[in-house]
Amino acid sequence: MLDILIKTHIIANITSEGLTIAIVGYLIIFTALILLSILFLYMPKIINLPKKLRQKKSQDSRDTSKEEDISGEVNAAIATALYLYFNELHDEESRIMTIQKVSRRYSPWSSKIYNVSQNQLFKSFK
Repeated sequence: MLDILIKTHIIANITSEGLTIAIVGYLIIFTALILLSILFLYMPKIINLPKKLRQKKSQDSRDTSKEEDISGEVNAAIATALYLYFNELHDEESRIMTIQKVSRRYSPWSSKIYNVSQNQLFKSFK
């Protein structure tokens, strides 16, 4: 009877501790995900902050200044143009493959005979 009581007490402690660890773990993960999503949401504003400060300093000479945001389509077009331009800079290479055999020194590590133990070797002969 005492043995069953001890086992149930141990299981109850493990379950309550496990539940606590699981809840704390999930809270940490979801908090980190929320903080990362907020960081990614405000990252463009943080990156453009120095540009806006420079525009405010130079705005005294110009009263009307537009804030220009470059759309994703424009970025994709620029990236594609750069990719195509830099790929054309390479020389034309011949499409001939040459395979040269490289002789390697003998190594006991690559020998298959050492991978077979003596017991397996004798069993195969019987």
